Amino acid sequence: MTPREKNLQDIENLAEGYGYTVGDILGPSRRRHLVSVRNRCVFMLRNKNYSTSEIGRIMRRDHSTIVHALNKDQYK
Repeated sequence: MTPREKNLQDIENLAEGYGYTVGDILGPSRRRHLVSVRNRCVFMLRNKNYSTSEIGRIMRRDHSTIVHALNKDQYK
């Protein structure tokens, strides 16, 4: 089982808590609230000690996007 498959359930639970689907979280939308929830997913995965590259694969994003999200102080 890949890291992505292991974490999709956690991402789904977080997304549903905010009224979104996994498709919304992993999709291309850049709406402010959706990006905020997406960043929460990134921090959740980082707290599980995944690398930025692994998180990028899980979230369907480039690792540099993950680094940018982690550099924000919003959820630290």
